[in-house]
Amino acid sequence: MTALLPALEAVAFERLPDRRFIARGGVPTWCTAVRPNVDFASPIVLEDVFPFLTVFLPEAERAWGDASSRAPVESDLWTEGDHRGRDVHLRGAAVRVGVSEVLVVLRSDQLFLQHQSLLQRARELRMVHGSLMKQIEQKDIVVHAVVHDLVAPLHTILGILSLLGERPREEPEAGLIQLGIDAAKRQRDLIGEILDIFVVESGGVRDDVHESVDLSDVLRRVVAEREPVARSRGVRIEVTDDGTASVVAEEMRLFRVLTNLLDNALRYAASVVRIRTRREDAVVMVHVEDDGAGVPLELISSLFEKLAHGRDGASGTGLGLFFCRITVESWGGGIGYEKRPEGGSRFWIRLKGAPRRTEERTRKEDRAHGEAPHAG
Repeated sequence: MTALLPALEAVAFERLPDRRFIARGGVPTWCTAVRPNVDFASPIVLEDVFPFLTVFLPEAERAWGDASSRAPVESDLWTEGDHRGRDVHLRGAAVRVGVSEVLVVLRSDQLFLQHQSLLQRARELRMVHGSLMKQIEQKDIVVHAVVHDLVAPLHTILGILSLLGERPREEPEAGLIQLGIDAAKRQRDLIGEILDIFVVESGGVRDDVHESVDLSDVLRRVVAEREPVARSRGVRIEVTDDGTASVVAEEMRLFRVLTNLLDNALRYAASVVRIRTRREDAVVMVHVEDDGAGVPLELISSLFEKLAHGRDGASGTGLGLFFCRITVESWGGGIGYEKRPEGGSRFWIRLKGAPRRTEERTRKEDRAHGEAPHAG
């Protein structure tokens, strides 16, 4: 047994009543190679022989003082040089054995190599991460440049077609101009949709939003903008909204989300689209319903995934509902779909409720004047 510890390249030092240590069970060759002038058969001051242990001994003291603990407390790795100039990598472990306070010093070359390997891997990953961030930055610049180059001439085209459309024209010219305007607007919306997705996936959507947005105001603007589209398709839009709901969101992106859901409903509605809002405790629900054919069963599971196709398997880019999902979820909300019992589709979003802006303004004024908040 006396040869066991040296065979494991470890040496056990027992602490004596005078706080010195003495080696028990034999001394491995590395120990005498590192400290050739030390008599390990006699009591030693351990921190003089291994100065690194000076910072570890207070922690060892706490381990020895806990009589209920049997698990060793280990030190960090350190390196000593032997008499031939070779590195010897060591670590300490303090443990109570019966009534004895023991500090074991182990040679840990393999553990040192593992640590070095991990550090090297961490450095490599940091370099890869830095390179990836540069590529993302370059991609960001390229995408915004491309979007700008696409949008600028598109605005010119829309402007020219709109001017032509205002002049008296005979059919079929008037119809062709209107087709051109509609196609240009769709192209503009598609470019905006692609840019929205890029911004979200690049981390451009904040996940710490605390803004209070008037849902009713945003909803009115969305419906007003899409009302002409609904009339052209023979679809009426019915809104049930008590006008009291404010939500935690970003106003511009909430407008975009509601527009996507309304456009989706208008595309498939037979005669009516219904939008309902209601507050349920701390959340606000928004339902967008249509009386169309509903979503095929095989498409429901992937409805909110990127590049998932619409209800007919071909319409749309497959980006709109994906954008809605990741945007609403970034605000701590949710989105979903359910088939209406009477037929048609119901898309819903769940948003965190927030105080109305008038309430917030009153609270800020109260705090500014040092008054208590109004009750009621």
